[in-house]
Amino acid sequence: MTNRNIWNQITTSLESTISKSEIKTWFTSTSLVKLDKDLAVIEVPNRFVASWLSDNYIDKIHFSFKEKLNYLPEIRFTYSGSKPPEDTPEYKTQKKSRVVLNHQLNSGLNFSNFITAKSNRFAYSLALDVADSPAEDYNPLYIFSKPSSGKTHLLNAIGNKVLTNNPLAKVIYTSLDQLSSEFSIARKNRKINKFRQNYRNLEILLIDDIHLLTGREKLQKELITIFNYYYESKKQIVVAGKLPPGQIRNLLPELRSRLEWGLLSELQPPDHKTRMKIIKKKAKEEKIPIPDDVAFFLAKSTTDLKTLSNHLISLGIYSSLNKTDINISTIKSIIKNKQSFKVDANDVQKLTATHFNISVTDLLSNKKTHKFSYPRHMAMYLCRELTGLSFKEIARSFGNKDHSTIIYAVKRIAKDKEEKKAVMDDLNKLQNLLS
Repeated sequence: MTNRNIWNQITTSLESTISKSEIKTWFTSTSLVKLDKDLAVIEVPNRFVASWLSDNYIDKIHFSFKEKLNYLPEIRFTYSGSKPPEDTPEYKTQKKSRVVLNHQLNSGLNFSNFITAKSNRFAYSLALDVADSPAEDYNPLYIFSKPSSGKTHLLNAIGNKVLTNNPLAKVIYTSLDQLSSEFSIARKNRKINKFRQNYRNLEILLIDDIHLLTGREKLQKELITIFNYYYESKKQIVVAGKLPPGQIRNLLPELRSRLEWGLLSELQPPDHKTRMKIIKKKAKEEKIPIPDDVAFFLAKSTTDLKTLSNHLISLGIYSSLNKTDINISTIKSIIKNKQSFKVDANDVQKLTATHFNISVTDLLSNKKTHKFSYPRHMAMYLCRELTGLSFKEIARSFGNKDHSTIIYAVKRIAKDKEEKKAVMDDLNKLQNLLS
């Protein structure tokens, strides 16, 4: 099978979790130019597309490669003027040793380009200590904060620093969703021992979005075993999430205890001055000509670092395609086009009913046949995940049902999505439409 055919299969499979408009925008001008079991090189139009794909779709691309090819190569992006991945010292060294580990790190996220301030200096120092001396003082290191405050950056910075110190270090960065998918596939294919061995062979494990463990009891039990092994073997674990362990719902007490064995550090959202520094540094690195008034306006627009990064990428694309100067009108236009609506229970109910080809009345009814109960449970689960409503508030929005009905539905879908691919597919499609 040619690289072109393989990439067509990969991008087609992505349509189950990514909207057609996103596929058209970000994947139309991409191609698979090199592939072996160690490395997949994807050619993209420019550095901005490379950055966007790496930040937003890398987990989904990894999963599609694993699903279609039954092996997981390291993903690298290349564009005109970029250095070929196979020419990097790390890749050559690992290639000679015949052990190429797919560390899944974003090489662009390191300590040197992490802007420090009072809000994050303590977490930064701890992360740097762990990178220089793994498993000595803080194991596990647990970093938590509100979304897009720098957790993922620090996780990747740790991994990249470790590899700088030792290019053959066995370190992997993974999101909780990706870890969960690998675990589910291993259980389904009766390869759980191989799954365990893969993670036992590591020296440093970096897990992002740990708060998504809610409802994943079997994975939680597996993580207890992994944590025990890493701690006893003096191997480093670093985890990051939106919440401290004590606030993660339905977390097994044994796992909560292990997450609290080491040190917890909270990242505060960056203030306006820090956001200005981040914008100017990123713009300088990407050679985006941003005037001070535009940087000031952009820093005022949001405290969310991921959103800021996305706006900068859009500005970079605009700058590369247009000869006109960037001004406040430009950034206002970009922000307006990217603003997303706030999802409420009514949005979830309407979209879920449409997706399953039933009426909203039937969705809200007490009909117990699978045709109606499954979409109803799905909508209840999505309301809990996306709207921020309490169980009682969701119950009221579903025709004043008892809140225990909502709890049952959420647990049922959380369990089924781990064991049934069709349930996960439905969830992905609906979440994509609602985002």
